Amino acid sequence: MNKNSVYTPSDKVVPRRIKNKLIIVPIEDGVADFNDAMFSFNETGTKVWECIEQKKSLEEIISTLSNEYNADTDRIEQSVLKLITTLIEKRIIEEWKN
Repeated sequence: MNKNSVYTPSDKVVPRRIKNKLIIVPIEDGVADFNDAMFSFNETGTKVWECIEQKKSLEEIISTLSNEYNADTDRIEQSVLKLITTLIEKRIIEEWKN
């Protein structure tokens, strides 16, 4: 996974905020597909999602979180890469081809 990579939400999901929680709902033919699992984010995951929506690179996402949470960059990098990998595997995001 390249740190310059940029990801974008899949057109097969719809993000929804419910009671201050971000939920990703899979859709099929324009209708919610409840056969696939919905995905919810904690506060940090929500920040990653917002960065993805803003077309930030992995490096920019890691930098944003490191600055915002004043945390160890290596630890944040590991967490971001793990989340991005999961989102790719679940087809919630895909690499953006500009």
